[in-house]
Amino acid sequence: SVLIVGQSSIVNQLAALSGCIEKNDEKEELYHYGVGPKSHCPTGGNHSLGTDEETGINFDHWIFDVAKNLGYVTFFGEEFCYEDSPYVVQTQSAFSLNVDVTLEKVFCHLAKDWLRVNGKVNSPMKTWAVEFDGKEVPDTCFDGKSRGEIGLEYIKQMWDAYDSTPKFAFLNALAAHDYSLDAAHAPLSAENYDGTVHRFLTDIMARDDARDTYIVLRSDHGLQGGPYPIDYSTQIEHMHPWTAIIAPAKHRSLSIESFSLNQNRLATGFDIYHSMRYLMSPLLVRGNDEPKSVLFDSGIPHWSYNLFQQTIPSNRSCQDAKIPKEFCPCIDERSDMAPSFYVGHSEQIKKKLPFPLLKYDWNAKRFAANKLPGFLVSRKTEIKYDVSFKSHVLPPRCNRTLGSYMDEGMLQESWQLIHNITSLYPGADVSGGIFLYPRQSLLLTYLVQVEIASRASNGKLSGNSEPFRICETGFGSGHSAALFLSSAPNVELTTFDTFDRPYQSATFTALQSYFGSRLKRVIGDSCQTVNRYNQKCHFLHGSSLCKKDNIDLIEKSAGAGVTLTSTAMDSLKDKAVYFGKGAQWAGLRAAGCIENIVCFEEEERMIDANLHLAQGRKQKISHKFCFATSTGKCGKGKKQSVKHSWDRDDFCQNWMAKAPVKNENRNYDAVKVPKTLSRPRKNQFNPSSSGAAEFDPS
Repeated sequence: SVLIVGQSSIVNQLAALSGCIEKNDEKEELYHYGVGPKSHCPTGGNHSLGTDEETGINFDHWIFDVAKNLGYVTFFGEEFCYEDSPYVVQTQSAFSLNVDVTLEKVFCHLAKDWLRVNGKVNSPMKTWAVEFDGKEVPDTCFDGKSRGEIGLEYIKQMWDAYDSTPKFAFLNALAAHDYSLDAAHAPLSAENYDGTVHRFLTDIMARDDARDTYIVLRSDHGLQGGPYPIDYSTQIEHMHPWTAIIAPAKHRSLSIESFSLNQNRLATGFDIYHSMRYLMSPLLVRGNDEPKSVLFDSGIPHWSYNLFQQTIPSNRSCQDAKIPKEFCPCIDERSDMAPSFYVGHSEQIKKKLPFPLLKYDWNAKRFAANKLPGFLVSRKTEIKYDVSFKSHVLPPRCNRTLGSYMDEGMLQESWQLIHNITSLYPGADVSGGIFLYPRQSLLLTYLVQVEIASRASNGKLSGNSEPFRICETGFGSGHSAALFLSSAPNVELTTFDTFDRPYQSATFTALQSYFGSRLKRVIGDSCQTVNRYNQKCHFLHGSSLCKKDNIDLIEKSAGAGVTLTSTAMDSLKDKAVYFGKGAQWAGLRAAGCIENIVCFEEEERMIDANLHLAQGRKQKISHKFCFATSTGKCGKGKKQSVKHSWDRDDFCQNWMAKAPVKNENRNYDAVKVPKTLSRPRKNQFNPSSSGAAEFDPS
């Protein structure tokens, strides 16, 4: 097997296709390429293939650049439409893909056609999310061919068309990419692909040019999503993904002895890259007794080996091979090899937890039970944190912290639970969330508590009082839902989201096991589902990609005095949410739907480059957000005088930001604000109604 050098496809393919690394290694002398997703590439070597004058990137790294500059016809294939995908190396590295033949247009056409036929053209589903022969897209055949046959047919035709020209082809198959819960369906695609590959290899190996053809069949990592990684054998396979290399036995570039020995040595994608570079480049011959070396050797990692000619040392360490400790199979380099919830987790838990994994009770003479963050809590289990009702809520002055309003242990434990789940899905925890905004988290908690206190009778909550219903659009990973539910005991949260990201249903189910029936969801496009919802909302939080979610929430508010809040943005003059041209809050203000507007500036902080918000680079952010009160003019509740449970004088003045005034933007009323609901709409949302979306009352 060839060991992985990182969690996901991107870092492993970057190693095998460029010899580069995703994160900088200060111990190495590297080129640093890219303004978005960066790639850090080896320096050194005596002969270079030159530099791209437009990008400044050397042609000595990206294997497709190397091949083209050495006269090869090149092919690149993915079995899905990868345009704008955040999960592939060709869009998430510094390199541009410039090849002679590609499958992109084929699968993009198929994906767009599938979205059109299934009525999802205007849905949040992206073209790169259309993966055929999976749970969401069960289609398997096109004109009598399976998905897996299309790319291989292209390669065969390319071999026929350029029979006397050197060729390099890379095909990324998705035969074993089903992470669903359906254990019966998941392996079927891989089993079917076995037959497809067998037929392809039979044809290729029967050709005259097979004696000069090397074939590498490999997985860049094992299964890492869905329920499978809880099985320890799957965790081991993830570190040792299957690799097979077919080499012509009598080829001049092959040492059978070295090639055979390397089967059981510590090999990585860097070594595959080195080996392909050796096969492609003309060889430099110095003398009869000296080994042949690659003429164009710039960009080949000095820590890698040529699998076809060199022998990897038997004592090679993971550190030498640049394999991270959590993916290292060598027991002498690990602090813990025990099974965990996921590959490498036991190694990570030891680093992060402030307490030991096991604690011995000397009185009972046994190990004490130890609850780790992230374990599901039964609904019948009494939660140990204080989530009591507060009849008197202190104003959020400048010296207040989140701990002034809640027991943060419950929130941090639920956020840890979210992290434990999203970390099982590579690239999933990238959207950002309320955890990035400590001031907004504090102030939202205050607003919820002060509004609940204002509704209480004689400073107490009655046992049969109506729950305080918060409606939010955009569940994301669930951080804001956990914040709201941790803020008060009678909060009931309904979240509107398509739940189309692979981790969302899992995090929702886990949070529901933690908070019980107080957490509910409405599945579907929030641009449609909020309008069909038939319950009153007492507190509003807009945080979806729908361009009218704040307007729809106001329409569903329970009358005057309901607070409207929205996600933090980099500017209050943005054109989607707040006060830019055509923005929602500008239209609501112009129509008299909201008043008592107060805005804040979040404290500056660094965000991780892995977050989608960071656009591939670690950077500082200082976003802004606003609160407002519904006037009742545009909502579904009874018309009444506005009673403000909070006022701008309650807040720390140093945190405030100025909301753009009306005359700063003459187009503030460009948003169409719906008329007040005078009677129920048809097909309003209720547990028994049918429609495109699903209401989950659990």
